[in-house]
Amino acid sequence: MKKQEINKFMGLKIRRSFLFYFFSVYILSLFFWWWTMIFYKNNQLYREKELQLYYQYDQSESVQFMNENESLMKEKEKQRWMIIGEGATFLILILLGMYRLRINISREVGLASMEKNFLLSITHELKSPLASARLNLQTLNNRKLSEEQQKLLLRNTESDVIRLNDLVEKILLASKMGHHSMQMIVEELNLSELAEECIDAVLNRNPELKIDTQIEDSVWVNGDDVMLKSLVLNLLENAVKYAPQNTSIGLSLKKENKMAVLEVSDQGKAIPEEEQERIFKRFYRMGNEETRTHTGVGLGLYIVHEVTMMHHGDIKIVNKKPSGKAFKVEIPYIGGI
Repeated sequence: MKKQEINKFMGLKIRRSFLFYFFSVYILSLFFWWWTMIFYKNNQLYREKELQLYYQYDQSESVQFMNENESLMKEKEKQRWMIIGEGATFLILILLGMYRLRINISREVGLASMEKNFLLSITHELKSPLASARLNLQTLNNRKLSEEQQKLLLRNTESDVIRLNDLVEKILLASKMGHHSMQMIVEELNLSELAEECIDAVLNRNPELKIDTQIEDSVWVNGDDVMLKSLVLNLLENAVKYAPQNTSIGLSLKKENKMAVLEVSDQGKAIPEEEQERIFKRFYRMGNEETRTHTGVGLGLYIVHEVTMMHHGDIKIVNKKPSGKAFKVEIPYIGGI
């Protein structure tokens, strides 16, 4: 089924490209034909006017003939340059139109690809915890289990429900940001304490995880508590997702040049430079849904970017050597209270 969807999508992409180039060549061919015909008709018209001059004047009036002929040549040259100018203007407009059309087609194809990937990933992300929770509840209902087994199944079910809730909240938050309907509640926040809370939340979900922290005390910023927690959590979850097994992730927070600098790193693969501008787009994920192995719906880094921009900050991707990467967020620091 997935292979059929890929073939269908690629077929649609090829058909659209073929139609675009076919009509582009057709329109340009018509234009150059029209342009050539106008030049031809213009030259033909002035040849007829020259013949009329020959018939109108005899040898005794040669001076007047030369004057009239010179005026006619100037008029012909002026007309020729007018045709060249108008033709060049139309050609530029046609090429600009084709360029814009090509961009719109590419954008539409890209959006269709991201929509397909999003639908495939969101279906998987919703079905997996629902199926797991349903199986746990059915097991609890249909079998006699020890108290320890019951607690384990309940914990697993609670984890699945939390995962679903987080996913729904992430989608709602991204939707509000996309429609610019998100209202910020700005207050003075201790980003150091907020980062510690987020680390505890991630460790509760991933007890085996190791996080190396370097957090300065009392890093205060003006910001929205819910948004900044979402920023830190999404960066940590992204690091957990892409970090190789049996490796740690890092989180550092410090004050630097009147900025609160938050950096979350992992030892996973670096992000290619050509992908770094796209990675923060909504629903964008590297690769495609048929080949990637990591879960997600392409909203985490989009939320991180939007929250950073709403707090008048900046975000950078730092590829480390020999391996690993880090997301570096800078937000204006307001000092202690």
